[in-house]
Amino acid sequence: MAAYNNQKYIDHYLNIKDVYPSVFSLKMFLGNNPNLDLRDKDFSDKKILDIGFGDGRDLILFSRLGFQAYGVEIDEDVVNHTSSKFSSINNIKLSIGYNDKTGFEPNTFDYVYSVAALMYLRNESLNVHDILNHSYDILKEGGMFMGTFARYDSHVVKDSTKVDNHRIILKDPYYNFREGQLYHIYFSKNELEKDLINVGFKQIKIFDYDVDWFGTRETFFIFTAQK
Repeated sequence: MAAYNNQKYIDHYLNIKDVYPSVFSLKMFLGNNPNLDLRDKDFSDKKILDIGFGDGRDLILFSRLGFQAYGVEIDEDVVNHTSSKFSSINNIKLSIGYNDKTGFEPNTFDYVYSVAALMYLRNESLNVHDILNHSYDILKEGGMFMGTFARYDSHVVKDSTKVDNHRIILKDPYYNFREGQLYHIYFSKNELEKDLINVGFKQIKIFDYDVDWFGTRETFFIFTAQK
């Protein structure tokens, strides 16, 4: 299996200069949603961690909302590249870290947020429970865990190699920067809910995200949960 931090993945993010918030962060934090409405929250004294920040697109939004925004990525060059883009913003702090080992102490964050990053497994000895346990650990009591997990029918899964019932090795024929990475998929909301409960999370909400972007079908389970 190719290394988790393969060069195609790194080069992809090193080539991105301009960033815009994702639909996920906009809908989660600014959306008028019947089952999640954070528009009246005061985030000025809150800490949020973005696990797998990629090009940093959501960090700008978190900063403007008043958060002390932290982010981790797996490669030093990506961290340095994104940090340089935000050098004039003093409430964004980036570092090297993994979804199962961010480098932060227990009970540090009010929010742990991660879109399209929790499903990556950097070696075969890890599983999704290690990632969920770590996110639970670094949250403060009452803190919110929110993000996405890949569904079994996403375009990312196309042509992948099965390792076991929930783990695959990606081919990524559409974008060609995830090839060789070990990936966890969920088949149902019940599976994800059970794993979140087993870790200790409560007040769990899980919904479907299913969009066909002109031939590439992007599917996730979107969730929030509380420590």
